[in-house]
Amino acid sequence: MGIGSALLLAAQTATAADKIKYCATGSIALGPFLQHIAELRKTNRYSKEEIDKLIADERTGGPEFFSSQVVIKEEQSGSGDFDLNLFQGFSDPQVKYRTTKKWSCQSDDYPVAYFVGFKVRGIRDGAIFVSREKGTVNVISLKKLDPGLDKRTKVQDFESRSVVCEDIGNGCSKGIFYGQY
Repeated sequence: MGIGSALLLAAQTATAADKIKYCATGSIALGPFLQHIAELRKTNRYSKEEIDKLIADERTGGPEFFSSQVVIKEEQSGSGDFDLNLFQGFSDPQVKYRTTKKWSCQSDDYPVAYFVGFKVRGIRDGAIFVSREKGTVNVISLKKLDPGLDKRTKVQDFESRSVVCEDIGNGCSKGIFYGQY
């Protein structure tokens, strides 16, 4: 293989790797964190310990914790959607959500990742690059990138290259409200 062929192959591979399958995009205005906690307590679905841990995580994570979320949904399921929307605060009464791209993923596109407060900017070298955009929601398929959530896929800031999630399958930095369903 000549140098020209190798460069063409590398360019084609890079283009394929950068392709992002968006499941949905939009904007969300979450209510105050304390109101969210009150909603969780009303449901009687989560233990006092689970709610107390969420409160402690928010204190450690800081003021942007609730509005900066990375959530993994491993498979398509109604009960998983219910828990995700309830625990992450998406179904709280005061939430305002606006769709710019309607849901387009099917069961074979899972797992998917919800980025709340982030815009997905690209995928390169096994990493998802995002920029902070308060109120933005991007949901992408991880099927081609990390179908088993076992490749230690990083999430990095687009400009600074700082790591937001060392391994999207296992969690994120303390300033990010991480969930997996």
